[in-house]
Amino acid sequence: MKTVGTEPARSSQTCGYQLSTNGWDSRASFCAEPKATGLYYCREHHEWVAADDPNGVVRMAPGNVKGR
Repeated sequence: MKTVGTEPARSSQTCGYQLSTNGWDSRASFCAEPKATGLYYCREHHEWVAADDPNGVVRMAPGNVKGR
């Protein structure tokens, strides 16, 4: 899995799921994989987020785009 140290734009086609928070080393990492077609995240992270909701729904703030 590719990662980046800065959050990708919500309007980009990059997943952007936050993998770690600013810890003792003050670094965060975000998934840099492409978004899956029709989803807000790559397939793996979409499934993680959907599993947290009892109905399997992924809710996103306005401005987030789905993968093409």
